[in-house]
Amino acid sequence: MKSSSLFLLLACAAASHAEVIDLPALFDKRALVKPITEIEGTLSDGSKATVYKIVVRSLPNDHPMGPWAPKTIKDVGGYWEDAINKKLYRVDIEYLNILNKAGWDMYDADGTVHRTKDRTEFDKVARQELAGWTFEQAKKDGVTNSIIELQPLEQIVTIFLPKNPKALPQLTMLRQASFSPRSGVGIGTNGVRFFPPEPVHRITAYQNIAPLDPNGGHTGFGHEYHYHRSPAVMNDDKSGKVVGFALDGFPVRGPTEAEGKAPKNLDAINGHDHDGLGYHYHGSNAWPYFVAGFKGALGTAALGDVDVCDATQQSGGRKGGPGAAKGKGKGPPKGGPPPAPK
Repeated sequence: MKSSSLFLLLACAAASHAEVIDLPALFDKRALVKPITEIEGTLSDGSKATVYKIVVRSLPNDHPMGPWAPKTIKDVGGYWEDAINKKLYRVDIEYLNILNKAGWDMYDADGTVHRTKDRTEFDKVARQELAGWTFEQAKKDGVTNSIIELQPLEQIVTIFLPKNPKALPQLTMLRQASFSPRSGVGIGTNGVRFFPPEPVHRITAYQNIAPLDPNGGHTGFGHEYHYHRSPAVMNDDKSGKVVGFALDGFPVRGPTEAEGKAPKNLDAINGHDHDGLGYHYHGSNAWPYFVAGFKGALGTAALGDVDVCDATQQSGGRKGGPGAAKGKGKGPPKGGPPPAPK
């Protein structure tokens, strides 16, 4: 064999090898209830495919959770993106005073910060938001002028991801994608699910905020811990390593390429294919933070250790999943987000 032909063969083999990602090897074993297996499943487009069955405990082992709300005005909480100027603030006395100057009431005279005190109060927030209460209703029977937080519960969740993700003829934008709220938009290698952007305006309509912790996560209405932003983004990780997988099975990398280089030529859903890495997404510090849509057909997820993957049956699902619509949702006639800080 000629040397040029051998070189080409080796180069092709190397490129092909680089595109193969050993998903099971990347997952934190502490997150797994049992070893990852393969079964036949039905994807969101109705096609049959081999899927990974990944059963996780849903709480991170690689970092602490919280803080979210400061207990007093002397403390520092998590992070909140202002609904008006889109600036990410650390929740401290400075930001609480911005809210108070806008007519909110976020702490008492003794410096005690208003926050959800228990699971019952947290669930009131879920009820008022999902039912679209008016501000007056929430002020009387619900929760207003508070920081929403709750220590999450450990949950056993099974997520199914295509083993060999394949691109569909067209990209599916996030708002057009149909997936179960249980699924989110993907999962981190530490077993924590990626969720669409928070419905910020629906939250602030009741003069509440729901901060993320320093790793980009908080507790959802199902009492589960999930990310709205990648820890790799929050921690400014410049390794470009795989941090998780989108629901279509394609990998999600950190906000940069290797050695801290900014990703180039991203498509409309925050993904691209280059340098033999195969198609992958990049987490971002800009909306929608993880993926803006999907390249391939989707897997699904369910509570508990389940053996049937049928992504065409979305229990409680809706277009775009939970919180996918930017700046939409029912809002009361009074209340609302604060004005942009001057």
